[in-house]
Amino acid sequence: MIEWILPAAVIGAALVPTRRKNDKRIIQEIFERTNTSIKNGDTVLYPKLVSGGEGRYVYSLPIGLSSDTIKNIELTIREALNKEIEWEFKNGYLHIQVFDDRLPNKWNYTADLKTDTWEVPIGKNHHGVLYHDFEKYPHMLVGGTTRFGKTVFLKILLASLLMNKKEHVSFYILDLKGGLEFNRYKHLHQIKTLASDLLEACRTLDQIAKELKERERLFKEKGISNIVDTKIQKRTFIIVDEAAELSPKLVSKEHKKYAEYCMNCLGQIARIGGALGYRLIYATQYPTREAVPGQVKMNMVARLAFKMPESMGSRVILDETGAEELEAIPGRALYKIEKKREVQVPYINDKTLEGIINGLGTKETGTDRNAIKND
Repeated sequence: MIEWILPAAVIGAALVPTRRKNDKRIIQEIFERTNTSIKNGDTVLYPKLVSGGEGRYVYSLPIGLSSDTIKNIELTIREALNKEIEWEFKNGYLHIQVFDDRLPNKWNYTADLKTDTWEVPIGKNHHGVLYHDFEKYPHMLVGGTTRFGKTVFLKILLASLLMNKKEHVSFYILDLKGGLEFNRYKHLHQIKTLASDLLEACRTLDQIAKELKERERLFKEKGISNIVDTKIQKRTFIIVDEAAELSPKLVSKEHKKYAEYCMNCLGQIARIGGALGYRLIYATQYPTREAVPGQVKMNMVARLAFKMPESMGSRVILDETGAEELEAIPGRALYKIEKKREVQVPYINDKTLEGIINGLGTKETGTDRNAIKND
């Protein structure tokens, strides 16, 4: 048996941990190992670092290499760095930002998020609190697996709009989980109707469809094309929680005609409701093509996706993957308009929401007709 005797200095060096590679070097290695490159003859061209420091790295891409390629390695970069990142392609360059701090796993909704506008808090990311402006983007598609924050977000929406615009907001709520989530708030005068099943939803949407026709007629009389260009302050929000219950392909045969009518009405609201002052929030925990019809989806720019079990659900809500890769943290979501952003949606419980409601007092709103006549 041969014994190898190593010098003490060698043993000591072996015990010293190697210094961790910096973020810039790790990203470059990922480009190389994933073959994120273009060949020019015998030369292999990778993204080239133009500037970098303090977690911000800017790369020029060789001609022929699409920025979409980065989507395929985003998760690889995150896992290799063990950090959260954001990336975007703008002004001809790829921008990657690396964050040493992580998003909070939970943060509570508080009254200081009030805005006095039609903006509501969507969530917190590394840049602060993100707000969604329902005057710019009137409709929103929301999806996610049960217990990951979808219904909590709808309650955040209710609380924010009541605080911001209690005198000018009204709601139609289709709580298709039997009314269990929103029934306790149906006494609010801002809530015009609360439907808890398909037939009630059908009657409610029929009422909204008639209102749309009347509103269209009044707008034509006044020469109005979009409510945001007027002094009319009133807005009506239609919140649909668990919209899959209205899908004609997912209901019984005897209820199919009612579901078809519901979807026709929702499509109409999505198409023309925005300009008339109606805002549709369409939410489902079963984001399939059957549950989210094209007529609704194509008119919804804003998307919010919570944790999904698979990539198909993410594609239905966001038109791209990503929601299936979110950490299994309640309230963690991807918010997308022109690009997707990872956020932690604030949390609110019913006790807090009831406290906000009780502190608002009541004041009746004026009629749509009077608002238009006085414009």
